[in-house]
Amino acid sequence: MRSRTPFKYLTLTIAVGLSLAFLLNACKKGSTFTPPVTTSLQASIDSAKWYLAHTSEGTQAGRYTKGTQATLQTAVNSALAVLATATSTATQAQITAATANLNAAIAAYEAGLITPIASSSLVAYWKFNGNALDSSGNGHSGTLEAGPVGLAAVPSGVPNLTADRFGNANSAYHFAGGGNIDIPYTPSLNPKAMTISLWERQDTAGRTDHAADCYMISLNRWNGWKFQIQGTQRPFFTVNTDTSIYDRDGTVALTIGKTTGAGPWNHLVVTYDGAGTESYYINGTLVHTWTNLAGAIKVFSPTKDISIGTDLTNSSYTATDDGTGRYYVAWGGYWTGDLDDIMIYNIPLTAAQVTQVYNQQVTQ
Repeated sequence: MRSRTPFKYLTLTIAVGLSLAFLLNACKKGSTFTPPVTTSLQASIDSAKWYLAHTSEGTQAGRYTKGTQATLQTAVNSALAVLATATSTATQAQITAATANLNAAIAAYEAGLITPIASSSLVAYWKFNGNALDSSGNGHSGTLEAGPVGLAAVPSGVPNLTADRFGNANSAYHFAGGGNIDIPYTPSLNPKAMTISLWERQDTAGRTDHAADCYMISLNRWNGWKFQIQGTQRPFFTVNTDTSIYDRDGTVALTIGKTTGAGPWNHLVVTYDGAGTESYYINGTLVHTWTNLAGAIKVFSPTKDISIGTDLTNSSYTATDDGTGRYYVAWGGYWTGDLDDIMIYNIPLTAAQVTQVYNQQVTQ
Protein backbone atom coordinates (compact mmCIF):
# COMPACT_ATOMS: atom_id res chain seq x y z
CA MET A 1 0.00 0.00 0.00
CA ARG A 2 1.38 3.49 -0.96
CA SER A 3 2.12 5.94 1.85
CA ARG A 4 -0.06 9.09 2.06
CA THR A 5 2.46 10.99 4.18
CA PRO A 6 3.78 13.23 1.35
CA PHE A 7 0.25 14.27 0.54
CA LYS A 8 -0.35 15.17 4.16
CA TYR A 9 2.78 17.29 4.22
CA LEU A 10 1.76 19.04 0.99
CA THR A 11 -1.67 19.76 2.36
CA LEU A 12 -0.17 21.15 5.56
CA THR A 13 2.25 23.35 3.64
CA ILE A 14 -0.51 24.82 1.51
CA ALA A 15 -2.64 25.46 4.56
CA VAL A 16 0.21 27.23 6.37
CA GLY A 17 0.97 29.32 3.30
CA LEU A 18 -2.64 30.39 2.95
CA SER A 19 -2.76 31.30 6.61
CA LEU A 20 0.38 33.44 6.33
CA ALA A 21 -0.99 35.09 3.23
CA PHE A 22 -4.21 35.86 5.05
CA LEU A 23 -2.34 37.31 8.00
CA LEU A 24 -0.12 39.47 5.78
CA ASN A 25 -3.10 40.71 3.85
CA ALA A 26 -4.90 41.48 7.10
CA CYS A 27 -1.86 43.49 8.26
CA LYS A 28 -1.82 45.43 4.99
CA LYS A 29 -5.47 46.28 5.30
CA GLY A 30 -4.86 47.59 8.81
CA SER A 31 -2.20 50.09 7.53
CA THR A 32 -3.72 51.00 4.16
CA PHE A 33 -2.27 54.29 2.68
CA THR A 34 -4.98 56.75 1.66
CA PRO A 35 -3.75 58.97 -1.18
CA PRO A 36 -4.40 62.71 -0.58
CA VAL A 37 -6.58 64.78 -2.89
CA THR A 38 -4.29 66.56 -5.33
CA THR A 39 -6.81 68.31 -7.59
CA SER A 40 -6.01 71.84 -6.35
CA LEU A 41 -2.26 71.31 -6.43
CA GLN A 42 -2.39 70.00 -9.99
CA ALA A 43 -4.52 72.96 -11.04
CA SER A 44 -2.01 75.39 -9.52
CA ILE A 45 0.87 73.62 -11.25
CA ASP A 46 -0.98 73.85 -14.56
CA SER A 47 -1.62 77.57 -13.98
CA ALA A 48 2.03 78.28 -13.18
CA LYS A 49 3.20 76.29 -16.20
CA TRP A 50 0.86 78.34 -18.39
CA TYR A 51 2.47 81.57 -17.17
CA LEU A 52 5.95 80.18 -17.82
CA ALA A 53 5.00 79.10 -21.33
CA HIS A 54 2.89 82.05 -22.45
CA THR A 55 4.38 85.15 -20.77
CA SER A 56 7.81 86.74 -20.89
CA GLU A 57 10.03 89.07 -18.93
CA GLY A 58 11.09 92.52 -20.06
CA THR A 59 10.99 96.23 -19.29
CA GLN A 60 7.94 97.27 -21.28
CA ALA A 61 4.25 97.24 -20.40
CA GLY A 62 2.74 93.78 -20.75
CA ARG A 63 5.94 92.02 -19.70
CA TYR A 64 6.89 90.68 -16.29
CA THR A 65 9.73 91.91 -14.10
CA LYS A 66 13.08 90.39 -14.95
CA GLY A 67 14.11 87.43 -12.81
CA THR A 68 10.60 86.51 -11.69
CA GLN A 69 10.20 83.53 -14.02
CA ALA A 70 13.12 81.72 -12.40
CA THR A 71 11.51 82.20 -8.99
CA LEU A 72 8.20 80.84 -10.27
CA GLN A 73 9.93 77.85 -11.88
CA THR A 74 11.59 77.02 -8.57
CA ALA A 75 8.18 77.03 -6.88
CA VAL A 76 6.78 74.74 -9.60
CA ASN A 77 9.65 72.30 -9.14
CA SER A 78 9.00 72.16 -5.40
CA ALA A 79 5.29 71.52 -5.99
CA LEU A 80 6.05 68.76 -8.50
CA ALA A 81 8.35 67.07 -5.99
CA VAL A 82 5.54 66.95 -3.43
CA LEU A 83 3.02 65.78 -6.03
CA ALA A 84 5.31 62.88 -6.97
CA THR A 85 4.90 61.46 -3.46
CA ALA A 86 1.11 61.71 -3.49
CA THR A 87 0.69 57.99 -4.22
CA SER A 88 3.12 56.83 -1.58
CA THR A 89 3.89 59.08 1.39
CA ALA A 90 2.51 62.63 1.03
CA THR A 91 -0.11 63.67 3.56
CA GLN A 92 -3.06 65.89 2.81
CA ALA A 93 -1.44 68.60 4.95
CA GLN A 94 1.70 68.48 2.80
CA ILE A 95 -0.35 68.73 -0.39
CA THR A 96 -2.31 71.67 1.04
CA ALA A 97 0.88 73.47 2.08
CA ALA A 98 2.48 72.88 -1.33
CA THR A 99 -0.63 74.30 -3.00
CA ALA A 100 -0.56 77.40 -0.81
CA ASN A 101 3.14 77.99 -1.44
CA LEU A 102 2.73 77.70 -5.20
CA ASN A 103 -0.32 79.97 -5.22
CA ALA A 104 1.70 82.58 -3.32
CA ALA A 105 4.46 82.31 -5.94
CA ILE A 106 1.90 82.72 -8.73
CA ALA A 107 0.47 85.82 -7.02
CA ALA A 108 3.95 87.30 -6.69
CA TYR A 109 4.61 86.65 -10.36
CA GLU A 110 1.29 88.26 -11.34
CA ALA A 111 2.22 91.32 -9.28
CA GLY A 112 5.29 91.69 -11.47
CA LEU A 113 3.20 92.48 -14.54
CA ILE A 114 4.32 95.84 -15.87
CA THR A 115 1.27 97.99 -16.49
CA PRO A 116 1.44 101.15 -18.57
CA ILE A 117 2.07 104.38 -16.71
CA ALA A 118 -0.52 106.82 -17.95
CA SER A 119 1.05 109.89 -19.49
CA SER A 120 -1.31 112.03 -17.41
CA SER A 121 0.33 110.64 -14.25
CA LEU A 122 3.68 112.26 -15.06
CA VAL A 123 3.54 115.75 -13.58
CA ALA A 124 7.11 116.88 -14.27
CA TYR A 125 10.31 115.52 -15.81
CA TRP A 126 13.58 117.41 -15.58
CA LYS A 127 16.09 115.62 -17.83
CA PHE A 128 18.75 118.31 -17.34
CA ASN A 129 20.00 117.83 -20.88
CA GLY A 130 21.72 121.19 -21.13
CA ASN A 131 19.01 123.09 -19.23
CA ALA A 132 16.38 122.96 -16.48
CA LEU A 133 13.37 122.65 -18.78
CA ASP A 134 10.44 120.36 -17.99
CA SER A 135 10.20 117.55 -20.57
CA SER A 136 6.77 116.35 -19.43
CA GLY A 137 5.00 118.99 -21.50
CA ASN A 138 3.42 120.52 -18.40
CA GLY A 139 5.57 123.63 -18.35
CA HIS A 140 7.28 123.22 -14.97
CA SER A 141 10.63 124.59 -16.11
CA GLY A 142 13.10 125.92 -13.58
CA THR A 143 15.32 128.94 -12.93
CA LEU A 144 18.87 128.53 -11.64
CA GLU A 145 19.71 130.38 -8.41
CA ALA A 146 22.98 130.96 -6.57
CA GLY A 147 23.29 129.91 -2.94
CA PRO A 148 21.53 132.41 -0.67
CA VAL A 149 23.36 134.30 2.06
CA GLY A 150 23.15 132.57 5.43
CA LEU A 151 22.44 129.03 4.18
CA ALA A 152 25.86 127.54 3.48
CA ALA A 153 29.13 128.21 5.24
CA VAL A 154 30.74 128.16 1.81
CA PRO A 155 28.14 129.64 -0.61
CA SER A 156 28.39 128.85 -4.31
CA GLY A 157 26.97 130.11 -7.55
CA VAL A 158 24.20 128.55 -9.59
CA PRO A 159 24.23 124.79 -10.26
CA ASN A 160 26.53 123.95 -13.14
CA LEU A 161 26.06 121.42 -15.90
CA THR A 162 28.16 118.26 -15.65
CA ALA A 163 28.41 114.77 -17.12
CA ASP A 164 25.61 112.32 -16.45
CA ARG A 165 25.97 108.68 -15.33
CA PHE A 166 26.84 107.65 -18.89
CA GLY A 167 29.57 110.26 -19.26
CA ASN A 168 27.52 112.53 -21.54
CA ALA A 169 28.70 116.11 -21.10
CA ASN A 170 26.25 118.81 -19.92
CA SER A 171 23.53 116.23 -19.16
CA ALA A 172 23.16 116.57 -15.37
CA TYR A 173 23.54 119.33 -12.79
CA HIS A 174 26.10 119.62 -10.03
CA PHE A 175 24.96 121.35 -6.83
CA ALA A 176 27.01 122.87 -4.02
CA GLY A 177 26.82 125.63 -1.42
CA GLY A 178 23.08 126.22 -1.70
CA GLY A 179 22.85 126.66 -5.46
CA ASN A 180 19.38 125.50 -6.50
CA ILE A 181 16.72 125.38 -9.19
CA ASP A 182 13.46 127.21 -8.53
CA ILE A 183 10.31 125.56 -9.94
CA PRO A 184 7.21 127.81 -9.74
CA TYR A 185 4.44 126.37 -7.60
CA THR A 186 1.30 124.92 -9.13
CA PRO A 187 -1.28 122.66 -7.42
CA SER A 188 -0.29 119.75 -9.68
CA LEU A 189 3.10 119.67 -7.93
CA ASN A 190 1.32 119.10 -4.62
CA PRO A 191 -0.78 115.98 -5.34
CA LYS A 192 -2.59 113.87 -2.75
CA ALA A 193 -0.40 110.86 -3.61
CA MET A 194 2.92 110.88 -5.43
CA THR A 195 6.12 109.27 -6.64
CA ILE A 196 9.51 110.95 -6.89
CA SER A 197 12.10 109.27 -9.11
CA LEU A 198 15.62 110.63 -9.59
CA TRP A 199 19.29 109.77 -10.10
CA GLU A 200 21.81 111.08 -7.58
CA ARG A 201 25.54 111.06 -6.92
CA GLN A 202 26.38 112.62 -3.59
CA ASP A 203 29.74 113.90 -2.37
CA THR A 204 31.06 115.89 0.55
CA ALA A 205 33.52 118.09 -1.35
CA GLY A 206 33.82 121.44 0.45
CA ARG A 207 31.00 120.57 2.84
CA THR A 208 31.51 122.04 6.31
CA ASP A 209 27.92 122.43 7.56
CA HIS A 210 24.44 120.88 7.58
CA ALA A 211 25.89 117.41 7.00
CA ALA A 212 22.59 115.78 8.00
CA ASP A 213 20.46 117.99 5.75
CA CYS A 214 21.23 117.08 2.15
CA TYR A 215 18.09 118.02 0.26
CA MET A 216 17.55 116.79 -3.28
CA ILE A 217 14.07 118.21 -3.94
CA SER A 218 11.62 119.91 -1.64
CA LEU A 219 8.26 121.64 -1.58
CA ASN A 220 7.97 123.99 1.39
CA ARG A 221 10.37 122.14 3.68
CA TRP A 222 8.61 119.95 6.28
CA ASN A 223 5.50 122.05 5.72
CA GLY A 224 4.88 120.12 2.50
CA TRP A 225 7.13 117.29 1.30
CA LYS A 226 10.88 116.85 0.93
CA PHE A 227 13.23 114.14 -0.34
CA GLN A 228 16.77 114.12 1.02
CA ILE A 229 19.70 112.07 2.30
CA GLN A 230 19.99 112.21 6.07
CA GLY A 231 23.16 112.04 8.18
CA THR A 232 22.64 108.26 8.30
CA GLN A 233 23.25 108.34 4.51
CA ARG A 234 19.79 106.89 3.99
CA PRO A 235 17.11 108.21 1.61
CA PHE A 236 14.64 110.19 3.71
CA PHE A 237 11.18 111.52 2.89
CA THR A 238 9.06 113.91 4.90
CA VAL A 239 5.39 114.31 4.04
CA ASN A 240 2.86 116.60 5.69
CA THR A 241 -0.58 115.00 5.45
CA ASP A 242 -3.98 116.08 6.66
CA THR A 243 -3.34 114.10 9.86
CA SER A 244 0.33 114.69 10.75
CA ILE A 245 3.90 115.28 9.58
CA TYR A 246 5.72 112.01 8.93
CA ASP A 247 9.48 111.49 8.71
CA ARG A 248 10.59 108.10 7.37
CA ASP A 249 13.78 106.72 5.83
CA GLY A 250 14.68 104.02 3.34
CA THR A 251 16.67 101.99 5.95
CA VAL A 252 19.59 101.35 3.53
CA ALA A 253 22.73 103.51 3.66
CA LEU A 254 24.24 104.83 0.43
CA THR A 255 27.88 105.37 -0.50
CA ILE A 256 28.96 109.00 -0.60
CA GLY A 257 32.03 110.29 -2.42
CA LYS A 258 34.62 112.44 -0.70
CA THR A 259 35.50 114.50 -3.78
CA THR A 260 33.44 115.94 -6.58
CA GLY A 261 32.15 113.20 -8.87
CA ALA A 262 33.64 110.40 -6.78
CA GLY A 263 30.45 108.80 -5.47
CA PRO A 264 28.39 106.20 -7.36
CA TRP A 265 25.19 107.06 -9.22
CA ASN A 266 22.01 105.66 -7.64
CA HIS A 267 18.42 105.56 -8.82
CA LEU A 268 16.19 106.53 -5.88
CA VAL A 269 12.40 106.34 -5.77
CA VAL A 270 9.96 107.12 -2.99
CA THR A 271 6.20 106.57 -3.30
CA TYR A 272 3.33 107.64 -1.06
CA ASP A 273 -0.17 106.37 -1.77
CA GLY A 274 -2.05 109.20 -0.08
CA ALA A 275 -3.51 106.85 2.52
CA GLY A 276 -0.69 105.55 4.70
CA THR A 277 1.84 103.50 2.74
CA GLU A 278 5.29 104.80 1.79
CA SER A 279 7.86 102.75 -0.14
CA TYR A 280 11.52 103.20 -0.98
CA TYR A 281 13.42 101.77 -3.94
CA ILE A 282 17.14 101.82 -4.67
CA ASN A 283 18.29 100.92 -8.18
CA GLY A 284 14.97 99.34 -9.08
CA THR A 285 14.66 97.22 -5.94
CA LEU A 286 12.17 97.74 -3.12
CA VAL A 287 14.17 98.19 0.09
CA HIS A 288 11.50 99.17 2.61
CA THR A 289 7.79 99.90 2.97
CA TRP A 290 6.21 101.88 5.80
CA THR A 291 2.53 101.38 6.57
CA ASN A 292 2.18 103.49 9.71
CA LEU A 293 1.37 106.81 8.05
CA ALA A 294 -2.09 108.25 7.41
CA GLY A 295 -3.83 110.83 5.31
CA ALA A 296 -3.44 112.54 1.96
CA ILE A 297 -0.66 115.05 1.27
CA LYS A 298 -1.96 118.43 2.33
CA VAL A 299 -1.63 121.84 0.72
CA PHE A 300 0.09 124.15 3.17
CA SER A 301 -0.60 127.86 3.07
CA PRO A 302 1.19 129.96 2.07
CA THR A 303 2.31 127.87 -0.89
CA LYS A 304 5.96 127.93 -1.91
CA ASP A 305 7.93 127.09 -5.05
CA ILE A 306 9.64 123.74 -5.40
CA SER A 307 13.38 123.80 -4.91
CA ILE A 308 15.80 121.32 -6.45
CA GLY A 309 19.05 121.31 -4.48
CA THR A 310 17.83 123.01 -1.29
CA ASP A 311 14.92 122.80 1.14
CA LEU A 312 13.51 126.17 0.06
CA THR A 313 13.98 128.56 -2.84
CA ASN A 314 15.86 131.80 -2.16
CA SER A 315 12.75 133.98 -1.96
CA SER A 316 11.19 131.70 0.66
CA TYR A 317 13.97 132.01 3.24
CA THR A 318 13.84 134.55 6.06
CA ALA A 319 17.00 136.07 7.53
CA THR A 320 15.64 135.90 11.07
CA ASP A 321 13.75 133.28 13.06
CA ASP A 322 10.11 134.21 13.70
CA GLY A 323 9.98 131.77 16.59
CA THR A 324 8.80 128.82 14.52
CA GLY A 325 11.87 128.39 12.32
CA ARG A 326 9.48 127.62 9.49
CA TYR A 327 11.51 129.49 6.88
CA TYR A 328 14.63 130.49 8.79
CA VAL A 329 17.62 130.28 6.45
CA ALA A 330 20.05 129.08 9.12
CA TRP A 331 17.87 126.00 9.62
CA GLY A 332 18.04 125.10 5.97
CA GLY A 333 19.90 122.43 4.07
CA TYR A 334 21.29 121.83 0.61
CA TRP A 335 22.62 119.19 -1.77
CA THR A 336 26.26 118.57 -2.58
CA GLY A 337 26.71 116.42 -5.64
CA ASP A 338 24.95 115.62 -8.91
CA LEU A 339 21.27 115.16 -9.78
CA ASP A 340 19.64 113.98 -12.99
CA ASP A 341 16.38 112.75 -14.53
CA ILE A 342 14.03 113.94 -11.79
CA MET A 343 10.40 112.88 -12.27
CA ILE A 344 7.27 113.53 -10.23
CA TYR A 345 4.13 111.42 -10.64
CA ASN A 346 0.73 112.03 -9.07
CA ILE A 347 0.29 108.31 -8.34
CA PRO A 348 2.28 105.77 -6.32
CA LEU A 349 4.05 103.66 -8.93
CA THR A 350 3.90 99.91 -8.42
CA ALA A 351 7.08 97.92 -7.79
CA ALA A 352 6.94 96.61 -11.34
CA GLN A 353 6.59 100.14 -12.72
CA VAL A 354 9.54 101.39 -10.66
CA THR A 355 11.64 98.52 -12.00
CA GLN A 356 10.45 99.42 -15.48
CA VAL A 357 11.62 103.02 -15.06
CA TYR A 358 14.95 101.88 -13.68
CA ASN A 359 15.57 99.37 -16.48
CA GLN A 360 14.73 101.97 -19.09
CA GLN A 361 17.07 104.55 -17.56
CA VAL A 362 19.98 102.39 -16.44
CA THR A 363 21.12 102.06 -20.07
CA GLN A 364 21.29 104.70 -22.75
